[in-house]
Amino acid sequence: MTTHLSRRALLGLGAVSIGGVGLAGCSRFGGNSAGGASSAGGALNFVWKGDATRAEQMRAAVALFAKQHPDLDISTEYQSGSEYLQKLAVRFASSSPPDVMRMERESLREYADRGVLLDVNTHADLLNTDALPESLLNSGLVGGKLYGVAGGVTSTSIVIDRAVFTQFGVEPPDLTAWSWEDYGRVCAQVSEASGGAVYGGDLPIGALQTFGTWLRQQGLDLWTEDGQVGFTEQDVLPWYELWVEFEAMGAIPAGGAIDSLGAAADQSAIAQGLTASAMIPSNSFASFNTAAGGDLEMGYFPGESTAAARGMQLIPALFWSISAASEVPGDAVALVDFLTNDVAANEAMAGTNGIPPNQDVVTELAQDLSADEVRFARMTPAEAASAVVAAAQESWGDV
Repeated sequence: MTTHLSRRALLGLGAVSIGGVGLAGCSRFGGNSAGGASSAGGALNFVWKGDATRAEQMRAAVALFAKQHPDLDISTEYQSGSEYLQKLAVRFASSSPPDVMRMERESLREYADRGVLLDVNTHADLLNTDALPESLLNSGLVGGKLYGVAGGVTSTSIVIDRAVFTQFGVEPPDLTAWSWEDYGRVCAQVSEASGGAVYGGDLPIGALQTFGTWLRQQGLDLWTEDGQVGFTEQDVLPWYELWVEFEAMGAIPAGGAIDSLGAAADQSAIAQGLTASAMIPSNSFASFNTAAGGDLEMGYFPGESTAAARGMQLIPALFWSISAASEVPGDAVALVDFLTNDVAANEAMAGTNGIPPNQDVVTELAQDLSADEVRFARMTPAEAASAVVAAAQESWGDV
């Protein structure tokens, strides 16, 4: 899914954080949660990637489903960052895969090609896709079979910590109209003013979303329509030159200058006070904002309004996939259907997985945005509601 991101869509993504329901936590992925892997007798294991905040929100949604299925023994587990992918691979390798799992966009084809995922269309009677746009639904197809159901819509965006800019006397940039040159300049100013204690930026040069955004701004893309590489060595050379220039300016840390703490929001460099800006998934804004102290502002990537083309996109935040070895495939599909279509479930998930894929759910939730979400997006309730619906409609109409 590759629709370009408007300002209203971006603000809508920031606004979709409805407020989680507090419940007891669930086990870390691979921990000692009750039930374990799926087994005969109505047990279902559900795993996902995320931090403790997402776990609380997801667990609240699952609790609602459990009330409707009292005879089903449901266990839930989670894990942050790249460790999730490692542990998921171990689960499959040891013939103990979870029944329902979060699947990354980059991993869906790999697992589908290995034949270890369920074609959800074999239980199409249990999954209502009427309110999902065909283009979004098709994003989970591999070889004509539905191996993943999009769990939300998101985009990679940039955030700055306004409190840090103020602390060091640096004028914050206009996140709606700044260039890559502006990014390097203001980030270098923060680094210099802080005496090197805080870097102004942290540019993940190898991240596909970051690189892909810059590449599309040049009028290119990662792939061509026929699946070939969409750029040449000469096309990508300026990207690496830009990174080297920013490092030399002190705008971003040199390789190894900041130890990797983890992928969770509270482990990020910006939350630890090591950088004044960061590239994050838009649907994780609330978690990052809380972890960083509440003064983050989300906006466009540098160059988005000054480059040759628009680069930011609305994309599936994740897929819900089901193991082909699940002994409760019907219940697993029913859970995915619930997470996709139930308003209360999506309210409990609090936008942690992005804009819900179901248009009716988005319209319902947009009527009840809390004060915190409006504050995060820096707009009135009416503007916030309008932005959420506009973002969803754009993602459904042009993907």
